[in-house]
Amino acid sequence: MIAAGAGRPVVSVVASAGYGKTTLLAQWATAERRSVAWLTLDDLDNDPVVLLSYLAAALDRIEPIAGSLRSALAAPRHRILATALPRLTSELYRWQRPAVLILDDVHHIVDQTCLDALTSFTDQLPAGFQIGIAARTEPGLPLARLRAQGGLLEIDQGDLALDRDEIRALAEAAGFVVTPEEADRLLTRTEGWAVGIYLAAMARGRGRDSSAPLGSVSGRDRFISDYLRSEFEQDLDDDQLTFLTRTAILETVSPGIAEAVAGLPAAAPRLHALALTNLLIQEVQGSTDGYRYHNLLRDFLRAELERREPGGANAAHRRAAAWFLAAGDLDSAVEHFMAGGDIDGAARIVAPAALSMFYAGKGRTLNRWLQGFDSHTFTRYPSLAVAAGWLYLMNGNADAADHAADIAERSAGPGASRLGAASYESERAMLQAIMARRGPSDVLAKATYAVSQESLDSPWRPTALWLLGSAHVLLGDLDAADAAFDATVAAEASAGATEMIALARGDWRAADGFVRSARDGLDTDYLDEILPSLIVYAVGARLAIRQGDIAGGRADLVRAQLIRPMASHVAPWFAVNALLELGRAYLAISDPAGARSVVREAEQVIRKRPNLGTLTTELIAMRRRLAGASATLVGASALTNAELRLLPLLPTYLSFVEIGDRLGISRHTVKTQAMSIYGKVEATSRGEAVERAIELGLLEPFYGLRLAQPISSD
Repeated sequence: MIAAGAGRPVVSVVASAGYGKTTLLAQWATAERRSVAWLTLDDLDNDPVVLLSYLAAALDRIEPIAGSLRSALAAPRHRILATALPRLTSELYRWQRPAVLILDDVHHIVDQTCLDALTSFTDQLPAGFQIGIAARTEPGLPLARLRAQGGLLEIDQGDLALDRDEIRALAEAAGFVVTPEEADRLLTRTEGWAVGIYLAAMARGRGRDSSAPLGSVSGRDRFISDYLRSEFEQDLDDDQLTFLTRTAILETVSPGIAEAVAGLPAAAPRLHALALTNLLIQEVQGSTDGYRYHNLLRDFLRAELERREPGGANAAHRRAAAWFLAAGDLDSAVEHFMAGGDIDGAARIVAPAALSMFYAGKGRTLNRWLQGFDSHTFTRYPSLAVAAGWLYLMNGNADAADHAADIAERSAGPGASRLGAASYESERAMLQAIMARRGPSDVLAKATYAVSQESLDSPWRPTALWLLGSAHVLLGDLDAADAAFDATVAAEASAGATEMIALARGDWRAADGFVRSARDGLDTDYLDEILPSLIVYAVGARLAIRQGDIAGGRADLVRAQLIRPMASHVAPWFAVNALLELGRAYLAISDPAGARSVVREAEQVIRKRPNLGTLTTELIAMRRRLAGASATLVGASALTNAELRLLPLLPTYLSFVEIGDRLGISRHTVKTQAMSIYGKVEATSRGEAVERAIELGLLEPFYGLRLAQPISSD
């Protein structure tokens, strides 16, 4: 069946549970001469970083994937299509040999960015590479477009349904001899659903009414669940039923976690015996002790759990969370706490781990968890609100950062900190200092308080000193700033402040040391696309240009340009300082258009935070300097934040309407912004604009790029 689609890049197998999708793909994989990578998806893969990480890991089994992909996965969500995907597809082209990737249970993927990522990945496949997709319902992928292009082999429920002869063979294998007429009735009732037919045969074989004609079976879920209930209650003792129903909340059941969740011993022999006697319990491929319950069985068991033990699912999830927490698997612990309705349990884990997770490149998973906490949770755990404020401002999510900061400010908070600071009051003071809602004098007061609270060995002391030095710079006291920065132990904590004083004093050597140290931190922590990196690239550009390295300066300006949309009023002095440095770099290469763009963005910040001390004065001076410049706002450096958000979506298959849906703007606005991008990068079409953006370094190369349609006809 699949051999007929050898020339088509995508094979789609869509059918309800029990129609043999996975079996068909497994047979394909066994018969395939090309290398095969297999990835089974679940609900937890609705995070583009997690999805692409697992996708890369699956492909890595065929041939090692370049380590540089990891840094690309740390990119902001809105740029994931323009960073990790090009690098991943380029790996396939580097292989220069055909292969097959099988994605099972794709129906679990509902996150739009993940769907866009899978679609773009599919669009860029090299010749000889195929993807097999199995799902219970048609996934949110543009199968219609692939169908129209002749690039799709579709296998649906009708193709997988058993015919009359196959139904008779299956029934006979289960111990029944059926007439052709009975087989026809079974076919009509079950529509060839293999599992339904099998369960019907089993029900007639062991159920109370074994004399009923096989052809009278109903394929409705209620009948199947009724049969499974009677079957399990008849053949299993109460301990076994308890074991199965409680462990059904797990995706993969292994002995250790099973004993904790079920509260019963000897899980390993139980699982082994159950798998031997029940076709719906199988060992996980490639695992030595993991088992998976068939989806139908798992659904039935979870319903049985609530019938036998009302509230039992929540209790089981909480026991699973406690087990994973003790095992050091914080991610799984949080997922189960949330699934079990124990939001407080999840909050207690997330708060102390939030910042370390963020710096470990798990920002998207962390953001998904934070979205599961409401205002009441943040109020009960104010340290969590402080952590959320920091994370959101570093990601450029201004509204969410403001909301978290509001809660933190209203809360008296406990004396103790959950973030590793000396106290809640100290950690809150540092968030208030970076957000500068009440001007430089308040920044100084909050930073001074934090420094007084944080001991010499506190992990927060460098941040407190950095904020103190920054406050002195804003107030024009460079000598006091010097003293604060001299006391800062962690060089990376002083990013955005030591360069301020170094350049204010004309100390280019110190500024160069700052950039070198900061770049090492970015490379190590995969943090090259969050707000703190903006100042690194801005100062790096100025230094390179001053040393005559114009190409290097322009490269840093491009990197900074991609991060500029994150600069906002929630970290106002940091944002304005970085934007001013970018403006000076643009002027150094005689690009007043680029300088005007960043000055406009800085002015938008100042409108919301008008009192920024010396930075306000510097911005006025920069505006006056540009007043006489004659250059118009053209060139890639003049791209606005809105245009920079649109740019990563241009290489995709998305139409203007679909892009507008993703960005929350109208089709007309998308077209207006796209046409503006064309003019600034000197292009006349969507494809040419993408090519120019790649040449300029604003987009990563997309191998085998195939745009859905030219912009002019969108």
